[in-house]
Amino acid sequence: MTEKEFEHTIMPLAENVYSYAVNMLGNPDDAADITQDVMAKLWETRHQLHSMESPKAWALRMTRNLCLDHLKRRRPILDEEAVIRNGGFADDLQRQVEAKDMADIVRKIIDTLPDNQREVLLLREVQEMEFDEIARITGLGLNNIRTLLSRGRAKVKEALKLNKYNDFETWRYEN
Repeated sequence: MTEKEFEHTIMPLAENVYSYAVNMLGNPDDAADITQDVMAKLWETRHQLHSMESPKAWALRMTRNLCLDHLKRRRPILDEEAVIRNGGFADDLQRQVEAKDMADIVRKIIDTLPDNQREVLLLREVQEMEFDEIARITGLGLNNIRTLLSRGRAKVKEALKLNKYNDFETWRYEN
């Protein structure tokens, strides 16, 4: 793959890599470092990229692996400002306050999910990836992905219902 082909085909994936890394790590600076590492590794293996079925899935799998290595050293925390910023809410102050509160609650709920449920939920709901892409990235089977996604969604839904009654803290420590 030539430099021009790489710039045209692979460099646009940097945005996907960065977004995925931010969602996994919760830290834009760490995500930028991971993105740089992934893009450098892709450049080093550019001559093999033609034979790959999906360079995007390969890039996101590398991202996943690097993020998991990074997470072994620390517990992930989602950036609530990024959650609010990506929510697409109007500039209405009341709505922003409600959105911030809801983002904080959802962030706490997602943080309580098991790692595999959290990862699949983020890939599907935030990255809007298809099941086959998630399978290539995580190495999980389609049925396993569907099960993890269903369980993750159910736990978030249950916790949100309990939050209405201010019983989230009790739920959090029981689950």
